[in-house]
Amino acid sequence: MKYILLGTFLACIVTEALGNLETLPADVYPLAMCNDGTQANYHVQNYDQQGKIVIKLQGGAYCDSIEGCTERCETTNLCTADKATEYGQFLSPRSLAEDPFKDYTQVMVHYCSSDTWSGTREAVDETGGFHFYGKHIFEAVVQDLALNFQLFEATHVVLAGGSAGAQGAALRCDDFYDWVKSNNPAIDVKCLLDSPEFYPPEVHTEDCAKRDPGYQNYLTSFWGRIEDKSCLEFAEENALENVGELCGVTARFLQFVTTPLAMLTSHEDAVFTGAFGCQPYPNSPEHEQFRADWMAAHSDLVMDYISDFPDMSWFAPNCKTHVIMMHPQMSVIEEQTGELTDVFTFVSQWLNEDGVVYANDDVNTENPTCN
Repeated sequence: MKYILLGTFLACIVTEALGNLETLPADVYPLAMCNDGTQANYHVQNYDQQGKIVIKLQGGAYCDSIEGCTERCETTNLCTADKATEYGQFLSPRSLAEDPFKDYTQVMVHYCSSDTWSGTREAVDETGGFHFYGKHIFEAVVQDLALNFQLFEATHVVLAGGSAGAQGAALRCDDFYDWVKSNNPAIDVKCLLDSPEFYPPEVHTEDCAKRDPGYQNYLTSFWGRIEDKSCLEFAEENALENVGELCGVTARFLQFVTTPLAMLTSHEDAVFTGAFGCQPYPNSPEHEQFRADWMAAHSDLVMDYISDFPDMSWFAPNCKTHVIMMHPQMSVIEEQTGELTDVFTFVSQWLNEDGVVYANDDVNTENPTCN
């Protein structure tokens, strides 16, 4: 990741912002363009909370074809610059006392690139005239935060996201960590991933399109996707042919991410079980067995990561849900204390205490806090 600071004097320009919409001027950030060519933007809230910053990448799935992108851009606001002047309390609906980020400057980056924050491909006929510049937008935002909101003066910085935003945070995590640390080694940098595409790769029905062996390489080509740098280096060093499958599937590439991170992931994700498993119809005879196989494999993945990469924190409820921070009552028994811990407490402990936190539900025991 290359960032060019455009004059240190700009770092002194600050804005008294409370949920304000911030622009990314085209003359400064020419590649910060949405699918439709409009200039991307973001919101800053609670800038009076000095010292800590959380950068939240908005989610909203993605599109992977000209036809799909055309429909997406005609029916959502996820292909164009945000027009709202204020975003409100955007992380999740909760009281101030419960908010793990209540003492943070909160940044919400509008998702308008449809590429899980990873694309670098300009608009051409082969993309249907859509730009896929998610990586460029992210880089422009964090550079703008450094120039205008004293990012390098922070004591703590968290890169976070939900769903497609979490996927983007996972892909950009190490690049972001290295860049921030190169400018101020004293900053504590972490990544919070809420429901990225963390699924068991081998569990899917026959002919599931998004588990086709070439699908991830296709996405890389269609978007000009740039994956985690360490994963790409490993693939090159080992002359791997299916780079997309290794570096585009979270359960495979997460092993290469070295930044301190916390993962929030449901054993039965309400979106990904269908999207990446192509689960059988719910009333079919095969559905319950598929569901059991999926949850067991997901739990095994979590336990393997806890064992092999003990510096990662995990919150894995046995619930059919998606974007866990939107369900504040959801609780899992914490391994270290044996206490039932809700997701906000889990995140607060991870933010404020040294070490890691593990909370992983038994897939054979119903979690009573799911609803």
